[in-house]
Amino acid sequence: MFNDYQTTFYSQDTVRKSVLNSYVWMALGLLVTGAVSFGLYVTGLFFTLLASPFVMLALIIAQFGIVIAFSSALARNTSAGTMKILFLAYAIILGITMTSIFYSYPLGVIGVAFFVSALFFGCLVIMGITTKKDMTRIGMICMAGLFAMIISQPILWLLGFGLMTRMFSLLGLVIFAGLTIWDVQRMHKIMTLEDGTIVSREKLSIYFALELYLDFINIFLYILRLVGLGSSRD
Repeated sequence: MFNDYQTTFYSQDTVRKSVLNSYVWMALGLLVTGAVSFGLYVTGLFFTLLASPFVMLALIIAQFGIVIAFSSALARNTSAGTMKILFLAYAIILGITMTSIFYSYPLGVIGVAFFVSALFFGCLVIMGITTKKDMTRIGMICMAGLFAMIISQPILWLLGFGLMTRMFSLLGLVIFAGLTIWDVQRMHKIMTLEDGTIVSREKLSIYFALELYLDFINIFLYILRLVGLGSSRD
């Protein structure tokens, strides 16, 4: 969808507004996720949800369903408003599933991990904006590495090797660092050049907001595991 760019360039002001819109929606998604997680933790409603054995399974399935629907909405004649609703729904559902981290780590550790993640993410964004190197190949390698991690973890667990938390966390952090730089670079390129499709710029902004949101969430979780080693409440 984003290949074979035409030579029509958008103005810098238009590009700036579209990119800023992506970051604003990413921040809103993080705020919604954090508020939902903390609210469920403080009120104890998380355990009420867990009372039904099918709730968490339904939430996980819903996450995959929303991502598929979100990607399809970008290509189809779906309004930007629908994509915003899907994005917020995903942020809420992920907020519910992430509530468990409050029972696994002290609040101080979670706060430090979030602060470090924000600084790290900010540096990656700057790198993605300023680098002259085409990150497409590196991004694809990181994507392949991510799939390899997803496949290998349950296999190692079944073989009794354990998950080697530190190693996998470092590897995951490197992979999502590469993906974040790639996503930032892709976003700026696509926002700058018209690709010949009928996809509205507002829809593209929400699409990349989800991409960056997922990058940040994964970076945060891997940093949390590294920072929280030895301080887990388990």
